[in-house]
Amino acid sequence: MTSSTKAIRFEQTSNARTYLILNDSGEILAYFSLSFKELTLDNVKISKTKRQQLDGISRKAEKIKVFLIEQIGKNTSILDNPISLNFILNEIYAVLSDVKALIGGRIIILECEDNKKLLDLYIRHGFTLIEIEKNSSSTLRTLYIHIIEK
Repeated sequence: MTSSTKAIRFEQTSNARTYLILNDSGEILAYFSLSFKELTLDNVKISKTKRQQLDGISRKAEKIKVFLIEQIGKNTSILDNPISLNFILNEIYAVLSDVKALIGGRIIILECEDNKKLLDLYIRHGFTLIEIEKNSSSTLRTLYIHIIEK
């Protein structure tokens, strides 16, 4: 199933919302999809203090509710597309800041391949990698950032 097919299906079932960033001509420059998730802290290596910072309440938290960036994409078929990851992330933060004002929320996560170049890119943009236990079979890595107020 392609990313666009998933985005449409998740939109129709209200499991996510996809946002388009358009230029003045109406061409899609970039997109992102947002949802929510319960993040399980079973196989992660974080201190009790960090658990409390993520949860906001308990040092023994085993699960936390988070906003999930499901997809981020830039239209590379547009020559000289001016959109940067920083711009897309700022749009995401603006949307989630509004959501936080309405219903609360503290943390944004994204999951990506265990790829050093990709992980370093998100870390440079303020995300923190959640370390996992060595025996974990997950091929995805999770990064988080606190919701940035607009």
